[in-house]
Amino acid sequence: MFNLIQFFTFQRQVVLFFACLALTVLLWMTVGFAWAWIPLLFVIVLGTKHLLIGTVNGAAMKMQMGDADGAGKLLKYTIKPSWLQFGYHGMYYFMKSTIAMQKGDVKKAETLTNHVLTMKIADDFKGMAYLQLININAMHLQRDPKNQIFINKIKELHLKTKKLRITTPQVKEQLDQVDLMLKGEHESQKKMASPGKGGMKAMMQQGFMKRSPGKRK
Repeated sequence: MFNLIQFFTFQRQVVLFFACLALTVLLWMTVGFAWAWIPLLFVIVLGTKHLLIGTVNGAAMKMQMGDADGAGKLLKYTIKPSWLQFGYHGMYYFMKSTIAMQKGDVKKAETLTNHVLTMKIADDFKGMAYLQLININAMHLQRDPKNQIFINKIKELHLKTKKLRITTPQVKEQLDQVDLMLKGEHESQKKMASPGKGGMKAMMQQGFMKRSPGKRK
């Protein structure tokens, strides 16, 4: 199934759309609507699919293959993100946030992730977004280790995840790691000379916080 999705790329869908459109016009002019409705159906389905889903699936596959630049270029072909349905609206902005993170634009990534959390999305997706923000605040803490604001923000974000019903094992595992770290009970922290709050800062400075699953898309 995945191979079929990979084969049915956005570029091939565009070719199929215009081929069916041309065939619709040709058949309509020569034999009438009796045969023209078949390619017309493909035109309608492909056009509707693009408006409601956009290029999110294709971009996600490129992210999984490590092609963030390709994913970013593909997302530009989404006509109007606000028209996206079935959770794809949130996925669109989350991937934009992930791409911004990979390019080092932390401020843009933070803004986009916060925007994702204003949308109606599943709890697992919210968990990924909160993990993204936790990672961003860990990066801020790395630049300013003495700033208690970032530690408090991480605690606040983690507390919000407690109210979610997370079912994705990978997301649950990463949230559990954050929980242990905040309690000063992570195995790596126990090996450090300064456990507790100081240990937490040091762990973050060493890049302990894992990236959310969406970043590998």
